[in-house]
Amino acid sequence: MSITTRRMVASLFVAGAVLSLMAIPVTAAGPTTFSSSLSPIPHKASADGGSNVTGSASLLMQTTNVQVKLSASGLSPNLPHLAHIHGDLQAANECPTIKADKDKNGLIDTLEGLPAYGPVLVTFSTEGTTSPSVGFNASVAPVADSSGNLVYERSIKVSDAIRSNLGDLHIVVHGLDLNGNGVYDGPISSAGVALELELPVACGTIH
Repeated sequence: MSITTRRMVASLFVAGAVLSLMAIPVTAAGPTTFSSSLSPIPHKASADGGSNVTGSASLLMQTTNVQVKLSASGLSPNLPHLAHIHGDLQAANECPTIKADKDKNGLIDTLEGLPAYGPVLVTFSTEGTTSPSVGFNASVAPVADSSGNLVYERSIKVSDAIRSNLGDLHIVVHGLDLNGNGVYDGPISSAGVALELELPVACGTIH
């Protein structure tokens, strides 16, 4: 074996050893559970009809997937409710305060809340992809029952970056039938969909 070949073999061995050592903590640590308590997004009662959405979520982080269990109540009944993991991986994140209502209409829409909780990273869809690409697709959003309660469970594959920063991210639930007519209609928001569909109604930090 030539000196060059021996050096290449030695380099590959060292690289393989480093990768193996890097993988050990993930296996040894095992699944880790995160949780989130969802509180209402602050809106003026005169604008949102006194919406009061609350809920909770648990997220079991496994090797490559996160097992999500989300429950919420106080939602608009029999309607789909978009829900996501939001966050800016390069900055601090938080749930918005009423100061986020820049247009002073008493409501905080999705874009007004973005500086606080960051963009959509994961979509809690019922089928197919869970990427941000379906973030505003109502056809794959979980649906509240006739009492305004929602339960969502799914195992979701996420990137290493999201897994590593999960404790710094947020869960946001959307959707409010402002006029109570049983459908999402009315004005189109700055996100390009019906304001009622995308309106954030509950937010919680993932711990």
